[in-house]
Amino acid sequence: MKYKVTILPNNIELSVEEGTNLLEVQRTAGLNPDAPCGGQGTCGKCLVDLWDGTTYKTVRACQTIVDSDLTFRIKGGESHHLLESGTKRSFLLDPAIKWGTVSVEKCKFGESTSDWERLKDSLSTQFAVDQDMITSDLKTIAGLHQTLVDNEYSLDAVMYNNELLDLRKDVNPYAAAIDIGTTSVVCYLLDLAAGNEIDHTSTLNPQAQYGADVISRAEAAIDGKGTELALLIRNGINELLQKAADNAGCMTQDIYLVSIAGNTCMHHLFLDISPESLVHAPYNSTVNEELVLTASELGIGINPNGRIQMLPNIAGFVGADTAGVLLATDFDKEEDLTLVIDIGTNGEMVMGNKDRMIACSTAAGPAFEGAKIEMGMRGRAGAIDHVFADENGDISCSVIDDAQPEGICGSGLLDAVSVLLTTERMSESGKLEDGDRFYLKGDVYISQKDIREVQLAKGAIAAGIELMAEHLGIQIDDIKKVKIAGAFGNYMDPHSACVIGMIPAQLEDRIVMIGNAAGEGAKIAALNYSEFRRAEEITKKVEFLELATSPEFQDTFVDHLMFETE
Repeated sequence: MKYKVTILPNNIELSVEEGTNLLEVQRTAGLNPDAPCGGQGTCGKCLVDLWDGTTYKTVRACQTIVDSDLTFRIKGGESHHLLESGTKRSFLLDPAIKWGTVSVEKCKFGESTSDWERLKDSLSTQFAVDQDMITSDLKTIAGLHQTLVDNEYSLDAVMYNNELLDLRKDVNPYAAAIDIGTTSVVCYLLDLAAGNEIDHTSTLNPQAQYGADVISRAEAAIDGKGTELALLIRNGINELLQKAADNAGCMTQDIYLVSIAGNTCMHHLFLDISPESLVHAPYNSTVNEELVLTASELGIGINPNGRIQMLPNIAGFVGADTAGVLLATDFDKEEDLTLVIDIGTNGEMVMGNKDRMIACSTAAGPAFEGAKIEMGMRGRAGAIDHVFADENGDISCSVIDDAQPEGICGSGLLDAVSVLLTTERMSESGKLEDGDRFYLKGDVYISQKDIREVQLAKGAIAAGIELMAEHLGIQIDDIKKVKIAGAFGNYMDPHSACVIGMIPAQLEDRIVMIGNAAGEGAKIAALNYSEFRRAEEITKKVEFLELATSPEFQDTFVDHLMFETE
């Protein structure tokens, strides 16, 4: 039996099978509901207002079944504060995309040279490419004669290395760089002629409706939702590309190259590669190598012949986003022992220098992204983002956009735990001294359960740092630089991280924030083909430390669960 379901404020009307839950109704409607637990009924974040005939009642969408005609209301148009900027470094502008005007001689009577052969001769001269190395696709070759005639044998050619992508008049090519994060997706539109960023757009990752963490989404893909997850992220990227092109006053058909970075799971889900190998021992990826694919085969809305450059992964849970960070920071050229931590929904870390690099991944992010925090939320208006204590121990908070406090985001959570510890409202074991909740501002509180989640996250990061140092044969104090990347990492207070022992206290004055370095790496790979190839050279030098199978990890992790005072 089917019932009529109306979704406000969008005024969407659907005919829905009895027994369907309201989370699935939103997915069917093409919406992107927030469901950090993937619809398991445990996070309480997929709240909607259900009309009961006289008033609205707040319910969990994933636990509310359609058994009659009904109307419910969702929140929409919320502005999230997403990290878009990253560290900058100089590099040569030399993209794989080349373009220029070619003039092709007409075939004379008595000659037998083909249009393609004469075009290749012109291309070879224009782009200094061996004629025998030049290739193209059947569609371009099939329409070549008419294209030449229509343009009087003089037009612009666009090449990707030795491949002819397009022949048309007045070409002004662009590229884009995409950072596919578990929580957010950022798109940078790049002018290939000038080598600069001309616009950027961002959005929450639409796959979040299948869970806030990579494991939930991987399990959804294995359960048959893989193609749907791929389409969600591809459509989301297409919307960002269109928005960026509109802002810049160009057409998406003028974009000939997209460079993509993302963690290994996001990489696989984007490509519709089953992530099954990632969730079962030995937790390896299906593919690590760099890939160059065509836009048309992936349904990416740029020039159909445009190329998609996928940065290489390092390991099962250290992905192309980390490769982007290493590329952006020139990590493989570092003389000093350096620690890079990319704290997002996952926590990827690399330690070492030009002589040796070791990487690991920790399940740190769900707490700091708000997924398992009772009043946790992403960084948007109404989120407590920082917590302070004055010399008398009185606590105050800042709220994003000075709005009415609704919850707490990751940076605020880290500060709150630090302040509770230093003001002795919480013991070093993590136990609140007065009840199981502490109210921060208004009705927003941090609970005993929330503190346990922070302990798990910080313990994992601290254990990873210690074990990497042991494997490198160094002391913590030997680390001269600490670079923090990622959305949460960019907004966190380093002092708070050191107070609770997430990062060793002696490293506090060596910490610098480098922003969205993964996105910066993707930009570098788009603007310099040699740098794109270099990313794979770097990843092959990185040793991977699998914490999940490390015999020392559990004991080290337990040792770091206690909060440390300065």
